[in-house]
Amino acid sequence: MVKNDLGGITAIRIVDDGHGISRERADHDFANLGDSIKRKMSRTRTHERAVHGKEGRGRLKFFSITRLAKWHTIYKDGEKHLAFDLTIQSNNLEHCELTDAVETDAPTGTVVELVNLKEPFDRLGSSDAFREFSTIFAPYILQYPTVQISFNGFTIDPRITIHKEVDLPQKPIVCPNRVIDDLRLKVIEWNGQSESRQIFFGGDNGIVLGSQAAYVTAPNFAYSAYAYSAFFRELADANLLDLEGVNDPDFLHILEHIRSNLKDYFRKRQADLSQGLIQELKDQGAYPYDGDPRDEVEKRERQVFDIATYAVSSHSREFARADTSLKKMTLTFLKEAVKHNPDALSTILRAVVNLPKAQQNEFSELLHRTELGNIISSSSLIADRIATLTVLRTMVFEPKYRQSVKERGQLDALVRDNTWLFGEQFHFTMSEPGLTRIMKRVAEDLGSGRKPKKVTKTDGKGGRADQFLGRIVPGPEKDRHEYLLIELKRPGLTIGRKELNQVQDYLDALRTQPDFSHTDTRWNFYLVTTEYDATVDAMIHQASRPAGVAQEGDNYVLWVKTWGEVLRESEARHQFIQDQLKIEVTDEQIDARIKDLAQSVIKN
Repeated sequence: MVKNDLGGITAIRIVDDGHGISRERADHDFANLGDSIKRKMSRTRTHERAVHGKEGRGRLKFFSITRLAKWHTIYKDGEKHLAFDLTIQSNNLEHCELTDAVETDAPTGTVVELVNLKEPFDRLGSSDAFREFSTIFAPYILQYPTVQISFNGFTIDPRITIHKEVDLPQKPIVCPNRVIDDLRLKVIEWNGQSESRQIFFGGDNGIVLGSQAAYVTAPNFAYSAYAYSAFFRELADANLLDLEGVNDPDFLHILEHIRSNLKDYFRKRQADLSQGLIQELKDQGAYPYDGDPRDEVEKRERQVFDIATYAVSSHSREFARADTSLKKMTLTFLKEAVKHNPDALSTILRAVVNLPKAQQNEFSELLHRTELGNIISSSSLIADRIATLTVLRTMVFEPKYRQSVKERGQLDALVRDNTWLFGEQFHFTMSEPGLTRIMKRVAEDLGSGRKPKKVTKTDGKGGRADQFLGRIVPGPEKDRHEYLLIELKRPGLTIGRKELNQVQDYLDALRTQPDFSHTDTRWNFYLVTTEYDATVDAMIHQASRPAGVAQEGDNYVLWVKTWGEVLRESEARHQFIQDQLKIEVTDEQIDARIKDLAQSVIKN
């Protein structure tokens, strides 16, 4: 920086001791805005290093901050060194003044001086500016150790300020409009703290072309991330890389991929930091876990616990000084908090440990990233449902209970509280509704404004279903509604024509109602049983329709479902979820839930 007597910056000077600019290059490059010989070059002549500044738009960038730019350059012509000057005014970018070349004994190189600055640039003299400049050029210096770059007289040496550098494993990324298979991602962790956490984007040659804020929480880490791909060269050519609001769908997809990788990396790094402390606590006998994690839930649970323990140890002198018994009691309390209420963990740490505000925010973000609360909730949900399926199987197939289980008060009570047995999608359920109440609810759901009259069967009597469920069908048909009426039969009953007629009477009564035949409704009727006689078997196994269908119309189907089919379909859905989440529910969890559930619905 060129400063005046008062310390103000009057000019910016860039000095390069390279080959200089030949007169031929000057005539070509500076006479043709946007055209550069560097476009045809990928490597420097002498050292084969990647070439900076191939865009040919350097002057445009200069003149966003200055009114006048001067180049003084010295190049080698045969055995002679020749020097000349170039000058461009911001109000006449198409015109470049060139002086005559004169012989000199000075070494080759170029000095660019930006004068008549459009605003003060006092920030360029700060330590923050030096750090920012260093982070941009750090990968280049690491790639070419013989290169020396200085800023305000201070040499940039990333080897001094780098704590750790890691190349993250990458694989092809399927974007909305293309596949990116050359993305490289490097993370550099810096010594000391930095307020700026950036993702720097570079072309396939490793030259930084632009950057954006990382927006990735990483407690106790100062870092920069570097992403390289030929795709970023395309965006740089379109002047998009430095725009926070760039909406290119492929770039947004890659950016999310990069941020996701960074979040995973720093979550693991945070856990790694805690390992020394964790081993010490294990040696003391204060660590509340034994052996290896049982499943994915406990694995993530321990990871969050270890990070929380590190936070406690780092910010609580009392904990560090406490004896082993007190540490174990504290950590057991912390373990239970992680296990049963991880979403409240930040509040607990703030109250108990007085965790600083910055660490509170970062720890909350870290918890959100692990999604531990969702996983634990899912684990509990799966355990509850496995228990329900086990109890239901016992009720309908176990000889001890099969003949004594009743529809009312037992079987219907279990189904009432677990309508997911017939699907997750229903947004309302009604237990033991009469036919009139069913059509009233349908009218409300459809917004028809009708007030249905009393709905009766053909014999003039009313009817009452065991369960009635409704949903709005997702997808393009947003106004389409689907309804499910369920009639349950006790396990010890072999149904026949009488039981099937009961559901058909409900169907016939509802079919006469205007809202039943609404063009946006679809109805299913389930008669659920354990066994059926030969008459029913013949009706639901016909070549003209799917197995299980007893009657079918334009907008309705009447099914006979066995409890075995209901159980198999439900178990298959939950096994898939369990496999995807890698959740293992222990026998103890299931046994405890079965005991509670059985006491409420199975009577000896």
